[in-house]
Amino acid sequence: MLSEIYIKNYILVPELRMKFGPGLTVISGETGAGKSILVGSVALIFGDSATGLEAFDPAQPIYLEACFLPAMDQDLQDYLAEISAPNDDELVLAREISAGGKSSYYIGGRKVSAQVIKKLRTMLLDFHHQRDQQKLLNSQYQLEILDRYAGTVEICKEFGLAYREIRRKQQLLDDMLRQEEKNRQMIDLYQYQFDELEKAELKTGEDIHLQQEYELQSHSKEILDLAHGMNTGLFEADNSIFDRLASFETQIDRYRNLNRHIEEACSSLFEAREALRVTSSSLSALLDTMSFDSSRLDQISSRLDLINSLLHKHKVQNVEELLQLFRSREKEITDADDFRQQISQLQLELDEDAKVLAVKADELSELRSKASVRLAAELQHSIRHLALEHARVQIEIDKKANTENVMSASISAYTESGQDAVEILFSANPGSRIKPLAKVASGGELSRILLGIKQVLARGMSPKLLILDEIDAGVGGQTAELMAAAISEIARLHPVLCITHLAQIAAYANTHIAVEKVSGDKTCVSLRVLNSEERTRELARMLSGHITEHALKHADELRTKQRIKEDISEQNK
Repeated sequence: MLSEIYIKNYILVPELRMKFGPGLTVISGETGAGKSILVGSVALIFGDSATGLEAFDPAQPIYLEACFLPAMDQDLQDYLAEISAPNDDELVLAREISAGGKSSYYIGGRKVSAQVIKKLRTMLLDFHHQRDQQKLLNSQYQLEILDRYAGTVEICKEFGLAYREIRRKQQLLDDMLRQEEKNRQMIDLYQYQFDELEKAELKTGEDIHLQQEYELQSHSKEILDLAHGMNTGLFEADNSIFDRLASFETQIDRYRNLNRHIEEACSSLFEAREALRVTSSSLSALLDTMSFDSSRLDQISSRLDLINSLLHKHKVQNVEELLQLFRSREKEITDADDFRQQISQLQLELDEDAKVLAVKADELSELRSKASVRLAAELQHSIRHLALEHARVQIEIDKKANTENVMSASISAYTESGQDAVEILFSANPGSRIKPLAKVASGGELSRILLGIKQVLARGMSPKLLILDEIDAGVGGQTAELMAAAISEIARLHPVLCITHLAQIAAYANTHIAVEKVSGDKTCVSLRVLNSEERTRELARMLSGHITEHALKHADELRTKQRIKEDISEQNK
C-alpha cells in the first residue's frame, strides 16, 4: 500500500508531502488544475521517461519519493532479498532528476539501477490510463490480459526466453551458412592447392640440395676428365710432380742440420708430399664414385621444374615457404571442416530446441484456452453490471503455428508470447452479431469493459497499488454510479488511486484529494485532503460546475446513497 508521497521542485509543486490510507483515494479538480501531478510523480519514480520535464526551479534538481507498506507477497519479498533491500516495515523508493536531466534511483537511501526499480514496478504498481482503452483494441494487449488472468505470465516469459534463444541460434546458423557459402569457392581453391602440394611431397631444403646435385651432374664429364688428368700429372706420369718433390726433399735433406732455413724447406717439402697424398686419395675416390647418369640428370631436372613451377605459381621464394603454405592450407581446410561440423551441431541443437519450444507452445496454448472460457464468462458477468445488461463476450484464440513448421526450424509463426493470437469478441445489444472490440465497441463501452477487466483481474492479483487515470471518460448517469461501485469493489482488495471527473466515483472515496492552482509570483499547485464538508462542496462542483444549494443537496444525497450501498455490501459479505 502507498502510505506517503514526497515531492520537491516538480512541475508546479515547490514542495509537498502527502499521506495515504487504504481503500479508494480520489483526486479531483478543474481541467488543467494538475490532477496528474501525484500519479505522474509515482510513474516517474518507477522509471517513466523524464524527457521534456520542467522543474519548478530549473536550477535545482527534482526529487520524488514514495513510501510503500509492502504486502506479504512472496515474489516481492524474494526480490527484495535478492537485491539486498533494507528489511524494514516500509519500502522507500526515490528518484532524483538533476538540472541536467540525469536520473538517480534509490531504495531506502541506497542507490540502485533503473532496471531494479522497473522490476519493482510490476510488483507494486498497476497503472491504467484513459489511453489504455485504445490498447484494449490491440490483440497483444488482450493476450497479456488473458495471461494475467490465467496465471501464465511467468510461463509466457519463459517461452519468450526460449524463443529469443532459438531465434538467436537461427540467426547464428543463417550467418554461418552465408559465411560457408561465401567461403566455398575459396575453400575449393585451398583444397586444390593442398592436394597439389601434398602430391609434390616436398622436403625442407630440397630445392638447394637438388640444385647442387644438378650442377654436379651437369659438369660430371668435365670434372672426371679433370680429375683423371690431375691424378696422372701429379702421381702417375714419368717424372710426376710427386716424384720430383720426393727427389728435391732427398737432395736437400742431407743439409737440413746446417741451416734453419734449409730445415724449414725440408719440412715444407714433406708437408707438400703429404698434402699430395691426401689429394690423391680424394681424386681416386672421386674417380671411383662419380659417373655421369643422364637418367638421374633428367629426374633432377624434372623435379626442379616442378618446384620452380610451384614457386612461381604461389609467388614464394623457396621450398620452405611452399611448406608453410601447405601447412596453412591444411589448417584452413581443417577449420572449414570444423566449421561445417559446428553448423551440423547447431542444426541438431535447433531441431531439439524447436521440439521443446513446440511442446511449451502447446502447453501455453492449452492453459490459455481453458482460462479464456472462464475469463469470458467472468468478464461478461462484470460488464453486465456496468449498464451493459445484454452484453456478450467471447475470447477467440487463433493457433497460428503447427509442430511440423517448428520441427523444420521455421519459427516464423511464433512470437515471444507463443503461438496464439487472442481476439476479444463483443456484442452490446441482443440480436447483434458478436464481433471484435475494435469494430463494435464505443468509447463508453470500452471504459466499462476495461473496468470490468480490472475487476476480474483484481480478484486473483497480489495486492498492489492500482492507479486509474480518467478511465471513466465519456461515462455519466447511471453508468457512472455502476462504475463507481465497481471501482469501490476493487478498492476493497487493492489500494486505488483514481483521477476522476465523476462525482459518483468520488463519493465512494475513502480519501478525497482536491487539486487547485494557486496564483502568485509564480503559479503553484495545491493538493489537500478534504474533510467531510469540503468533500460535499467538491462533489457539488463536480456535479454541476458551480456550488449551488441544489448542487450541495444533490452531493449530500449522493454521499448518503453511497454509504447505504456500502453498508448493504458489507452485510451481504
